[in-house]
Amino acid sequence: MNAQQARELYERYLTRLYVQRDVESMTDFFAPDVVAQPLPAGVPAGLPGLKLMARVWLESFSDIQFIIHSFLYDQDMVAVRLLVTGVHTGGFMGIAPTGRRVEITDHPHFRLRNGKVVEIWDQLDMLSLLQQLGALPPAVQAA
Repeated sequence: MNAQQARELYERYLTRLYVQRDVESMTDFFAPDVVAQPLPAGVPAGLPGLKLMARVWLESFSDIQFIIHSFLYDQDMVAVRLLVTGVHTGGFMGIAPTGRRVEITDHPHFRLRNGKVVEIWDQLDMLSLLQQLGALPPAVQAA
């Protein structure tokens, strides 16, 4: 697989999951024994946990969209920098729907083998998300 094929695979994944809202399509993109880190406490390991987290996001944020700002591919590793936007229309982590539009940065990294993700690390800016939802105070600006 080359960089263009890896990017096309990732874009197909985003479309199938978040535009078509097809959680079961994740089996087309992830190995059955995928290693996913970090997952919140209580979330099952592997593909079942990833599907659960996808459902949470789909139920919590309508109009979810992804803008790819950078996509790097080297051998079997991919690093992406994304802007994720959506409207908070469903409960999320105990936070009642606010109707607020959110914008958060995400940095997923994953390893591909035979056209499927076998390992994934996701670094989503949860602090910013929780601040935008009003669950945490906004950051203090330096004088």
